[in-house]
Amino acid sequence: MYLKKLLTLIVFISFSALSAYSDEEIKAQNNAYRHNNKGLIYLQDKYYFGAIKEFQIAIDLSPNTQASSVYYINLGKTYEEIGYSNLAMPYFEKALSLNPLNFNNYLKLVENYKKQGIVDSKIIEYQKKTNSPLNDVIIGLLYIQKGHITTGITMLDDFCNKEPDLLITSGIKAYIDRLVKEKLE
Repeated sequence: MYLKKLLTLIVFISFSALSAYSDEEIKAQNNAYRHNNKGLIYLQDKYYFGAIKEFQIAIDLSPNTQASSVYYINLGKTYEEIGYSNLAMPYFEKALSLNPLNFNNYLKLVENYKKQGIVDSKIIEYQKKTNSPLNDVIIGLLYIQKGHITTGITMLDDFCNKEPDLLITSGIKAYIDRLVKEKLE
């Protein structure tokens, strides 16, 4: 009987000591990743309210990292899917500002501009901005969305020739190849 109580006491103390040394640190980026994944599941199930909330939680947990650009894109896509392109635009713009070397961020933003019918005004706006060669990517894509495919391809090709070593260049080249194939068919 005494041995049983002693063994129970030792086990209790051991488990108490383990909990005292457990890792209590909250890892916001891991939690953000999990909320984003949960949002993707909700989006797939067409539970848009839940998806919006989960993507927003992911953004709140990790608002200004390059990796969080994916959360902004997902939230923007969700708003577009329910018909609110105007609400999606700031999320696409934020995603692009966080990860300017991801070509898909440019595509999503420019497609959003087309859905809102503001392609012409955005061409003028970005032509005035000369602070970054990456603005040429947006202008080229805007021309393509406007229907001036040859002009857009030329601008994108010029960018690729000027900036051959950027990470975004391979995505642009693949996009140009795809457009040319579609144009030939």
